[in-house]
Amino acid sequence: MPRFPFPVPVIPQLSGSALSLWLRALLRDYSSSLREAASSARRRPGVTAASLAALALATGLARSVPDRSSLEGAAVAAGALLGQLPPGSRSPRAERHVQRLLRLRERHRIRVRNFGIVAVAGTDPHGSEPALYRARCPHLRPRPWDREFLLDLGFLGRWWLLEAALRDCDINEEEFGKLPEALRRMEPGELRSERNERLHRERLRAVVLSEADIGDGEGEAKSRGLG
Repeated sequence: MPRFPFPVPVIPQLSGSALSLWLRALLRDYSSSLREAASSARRRPGVTAASLAALALATGLARSVPDRSSLEGAAVAAGALLGQLPPGSRSPRAERHVQRLLRLRERHRIRVRNFGIVAVAGTDPHGSEPALYRARCPHLRPRPWDREFLLDLGFLGRWWLLEAALRDCDINEEEFGKLPEALRRMEPGELRSERNERLHRERLRAVVLSEADIGDGEGEAKSRGLG
């Protein structure tokens, strides 16, 4: 019989011990719970399908919640997008929002809280590095529903306030500030860009007259001269 250089531990017999009784009770409880769940699913298949669908939907929403790195990356991309536009055609509203995000990013003052299916991004008045009492005390931190705290809302993998600020970012609203209120904003149906482009192309099209049109024109001119 070979000898080992170290002692081999002897596994005690589990039959009749407290651990074996606890494991048997645990397995018995789990098996009974599974049988009850299966019987309930057979009795009410519609409710079971709806519950599974809701659970899958909640799981998908929870996995799609964006984090702080995605917000900072989106802010950098938005800053690069605005940098490609001429200064006179940028939207001041979009530029202020993006510049605020970039300043807070440089100072490490962006804080994102995950609430399961939605993320709330806000400002941290002190940042994560200082060990001040006002920065560490949970009762003195800004609340998520404060207006000064809220920066953005993350849902379905997107930051909605940033996307709303970037909508029509190539239109300077201040250029239309002196216009009447009725002319400051136009609805998409009032633009009719396709019709305007067609009329513009027709205006530049050369006029071609046929011989019949030329003959009718000469006859009309003679008749007017005789008159």
